[in-house]
Amino acid sequence: MSDILAGSTYRRDRMSAADQVLHDLRTQILSGRLEKGTRLPSEKELASHYDVSAPTIREAVRALSAMSLVEVRHGAGTFVTAESSSLMSSALNAVIELEKVDLPSIFEFSEVIYLKAVEIALREPDPEKLGVLRTAAETFHEGMTNDEFATSLRGFLTGLVGISHNKLLIAVANHLIEAQITAAKRSAERSPEVWRRIAAPLREERLAIVDALDAGDADVANTAVRRYMKRGHDLVVRHAEG
Repeated sequence: MSDILAGSTYRRDRMSAADQVLHDLRTQILSGRLEKGTRLPSEKELASHYDVSAPTIREAVRALSAMSLVEVRHGAGTFVTAESSSLMSSALNAVIELEKVDLPSIFEFSEVIYLKAVEIALREPDPEKLGVLRTAAETFHEGMTNDEFATSLRGFLTGLVGISHNKLLIAVANHLIEAQITAAKRSAERSPEVWRRIAAPLREERLAIVDALDAGDADVANTAVRRYMKRGHDLVVRHAEG
C-alpha cells in the first residue's frame, strides 16, 4: 500500500467509524500534509489502513467531497482539491442561505472589510495596484450594458480589497462580492434598469476613495468608503429591494 498515510495518528474512539476516518483525513488535508492534487489511496487501501468497511470509507469520502476538500473522478480516483476560495464560499453560502441574508446586509458587512482593507493599504502603499484600482473606477458610465456593469463592479471591489494584500480579507470579500453581483443580476431580471440605477451613479464616490488613497489620507479615505457604501446601500434598497 502507498505510504501516503504512514504518518497518520488515527485512533479509534467513540465517534462512528466514518466520522473518525473523516476527521483524520480532514485534519491531514487542512494541515497540508495531504496537498492539493494528491491522489488518495484506493477505497480498498483506505479500508485496510483504517480497519473499516468499504461503505464506511465511501461515507467519509462523500462528506469530504461535500466540504469541497476532495473530488471523486470516476475511473481516476479521489483527489485532494481543497482551496481557500471554495472552502470560504461553501461556508458563507451556508450562512447566507440559512440566515436568509439580504443584499443590504451584505453591504453593511462589506463596509467593515473595505474599511480594513483601506487601513492596511495605507500602511504599505502599492502604486501599481492603486493605478489598477483607479482604472477600474474610471470605467463606469451610463451607456454600459448590465454585463459590463457587473464586470466593472467586480473589478473595482476586488481591486479595493486587493490593495490590502491580506489573504483572509480577500477570500471573504471575493465571496461577498460575488453574492452581491448575483443578487443584483437577479434583481435585473425583474427590472433591467437596476444596474444603471445603482452602479452608474456611484462613479464619483469610487473615484473619491482612490483619490484619498492616492493622497495617503486615512480620514478622508474612511469617509469616502463610508459615503460610497451608504449611498450604495440606499440605492439598493430603493431600486433592488423595494
